[in-house]
Amino acid sequence: MNAPTRTGCIGEPRRAGRPRDPAKYSAIIEAARTAFFERGFQAATMEDIALAAGVSKVTIYSRFGDKETLFEEVIRTISARMAARFREQRATGMALQDQLNAFGLSLAEFKFNAQNIAVDRVLIHEIAQIPALARRFLEAGPQLCMQQLAEVLGEAAERGQIDIDDADRAADDLCGLWLGGGDLAIKLGLAPLPTPDAIRQRVERATRLFLKMVGSNA
Repeated sequence: MNAPTRTGCIGEPRRAGRPRDPAKYSAIIEAARTAFFERGFQAATMEDIALAAGVSKVTIYSRFGDKETLFEEVIRTISARMAARFREQRATGMALQDQLNAFGLSLAEFKFNAQNIAVDRVLIHEIAQIPALARRFLEAGPQLCMQQLAEVLGEAAERGQIDIDDADRAADDLCGLWLGGGDLAIKLGLAPLPTPDAIRQRVERATRLFLKMVGSNA
């Protein structure tokens, strides 16, 4: 009998255990990412994930507890990779405009990736039916990235480089400029994916507009 999940009746979220074997942990996360993103949350099974990762189903349950927590950890891992790249860029001391361009480029490249478009079509609709899981997705992924961007803008405001009254709102404004509404036509199959050059031009133009609006001294 399959071990039960708490889909639809999620209580207090359980966090993934410390990865005792990094290689095995990575294999599970990658297998889960592929399963969730290609088949959707509901269709992905712990059995298939265990088989693809080369581990037992018991191993996955002992580390993650349930499918919801495993899904959350997949999203958290993806977000952490993006966050790590941004932290590295901040540590180099590059100019604010360059920092924002680098962040926006990473975000837009992910957003307009063919696989992510497919995920949006299938996965987002599924998890929206499970409010607790949707909340965990938001906190582990998009919200984490937005918080980091807000920190950068808030620090820039404290240095007098920009004039904003709310760092969180400013981060949301900037992301709106970077991404726009163009992904809707792409999701509907009515427009092609933008080229890497087009993405870069879009991001850099949006950053310039944003900094102009907030009176950048960077």
